[in-house]
Amino acid sequence: MNGKLHILVVFFLGTICLTWAPAPKAGAQESAESVDTRETESPEAEQPAAGGADVESAAGESGSPEKSAWFESMKVSGTLHSSYQFRSYDGRDDSDIYEYFSLRLRDIVKDRVDGAFSLFWHEDLNGGSTLKGSELYDPFLDIDQADSNRFRFYTGYLDFKQLGFEESRLRVGRQFLEDIDYAHFDGASYRFSPTDPLEITLFGGRPVTFYSSSSGDAFYGADVRYRFTPQTKAAARYYRYDADPFRDDLAAVEVWHMFMPELQTHAEFSLLDADPYLFQNDWYYRWDEYDFDIVAQVVRLFSEISDQTINFNPYFPVMHGYEPFTYGSTLFTKGLNDWVSLNAGFDFRVSDGGLDPVAEYTNRDYVRGTLGAEFYPTRQLTLSVNGEYWSVDSDDEFTGVSGEVEYKPTKQWTLTAGAEYGEYIQEYMDEFLLFFGQEEVFRITPDVITYYARVKWQPTSRIYTAARFEVEDNSLENDNWYAFQLQVGVNF
Repeated sequence: MNGKLHILVVFFLGTICLTWAPAPKAGAQESAESVDTRETESPEAEQPAAGGADVESAAGESGSPEKSAWFESMKVSGTLHSSYQFRSYDGRDDSDIYEYFSLRLRDIVKDRVDGAFSLFWHEDLNGGSTLKGSELYDPFLDIDQADSNRFRFYTGYLDFKQLGFEESRLRVGRQFLEDIDYAHFDGASYRFSPTDPLEITLFGGRPVTFYSSSSGDAFYGADVRYRFTPQTKAAARYYRYDADPFRDDLAAVEVWHMFMPELQTHAEFSLLDADPYLFQNDWYYRWDEYDFDIVAQVVRLFSEISDQTINFNPYFPVMHGYEPFTYGSTLFTKGLNDWVSLNAGFDFRVSDGGLDPVAEYTNRDYVRGTLGAEFYPTRQLTLSVNGEYWSVDSDDEFTGVSGEVEYKPTKQWTLTAGAEYGEYIQEYMDEFLLFFGQEEVFRITPDVITYYARVKWQPTSRIYTAARFEVEDNSLENDNWYAFQLQVGVNF
């Protein structure tokens, strides 16, 4: 399989030399950039570097020929988000630093080559686990600390444009494909449009995951999209994931249709190894006359997701597997007038029967209802109240109520304070005892109240800082939970 990947990569790179189109005519840059609107970059990264527009304007007035050399026309933009988090509980504390950095390089070669790079860094300032005595669960462990990688290299690629087709893009390096189940891989993808309504993407490489090894794995396939009318678009995709000794083939079709701007739908159906895998149907309806919106979704999982099923959910090793289930949800939003709006929602999940006790424990049925209201007495002030109720198979329940006040005295400042109250009824079985065939049931009925406050200051569109403080009081615990977070962000 590695030989196949080498051939694929060599083919993509050879395309650069053999099929690079001539320089585009006037106006072609706008057409090429329309392809890039689907890239998975944060909105901040799309902003031009400070002063970039002035440099371009000055170059245009000089009347000199276009520059095509490397770096002479390059524009740089990016983001840097820093976060410090402190948590304290039961006489222990935990301090962490999180950094996210992204860099966008446009016109490394004018109208021909772009690039991007992003990474995440996490540092545990306490240097390890905070387990006490016979504890099996670290209260400070979260998904960002579930693996030993302090640095996560998210993306790093070059885009070569106008290769073979005017509206085309060859991307080489570490990348996300948001249209292909958010696939994350090291390799190459080639997106081109032979005709205006048709778009094709070819891709291949080695999958990337931060939670397990992907050495020797391979991922490759194709995606085809066609816009039949301005209101209707369809897509078909196929990809294979090779991971010795497993091999998965996934094929899917999608349809988007807009009956009218107020009524739209989306449907997707996929096959995994030629068997039905997943069906999803989304609807949106807006009734402007009555300021009324409805969002609905139905999901059916036909096949199980396990450690032998290749999928692109990086949290699987932490979240366990899914058995076949049916899920449905609706959300209603109603504006009463200019200063009051209401919302109500309902969703459910029903798993297929015949599961063993361990599978039932991680694939539980539930019904949930939500109800809320928002008030806008002034432009600067927003008040919200929300409630929700869960009924979880077999006899678990949750009832929660929350309230929040948000005040914006100026465009630069946002002050927020709120409280949340939750009451649980939980029955559970110890997984360790289940392993030895002992189905002993435990029951707890805690109530939890959380208070929080947040301050955000954004002096310009390029800089922001925020601080959040939180206190949680659990009736089953002798000590409260405290958390503090400080954030600073810069867009350049």
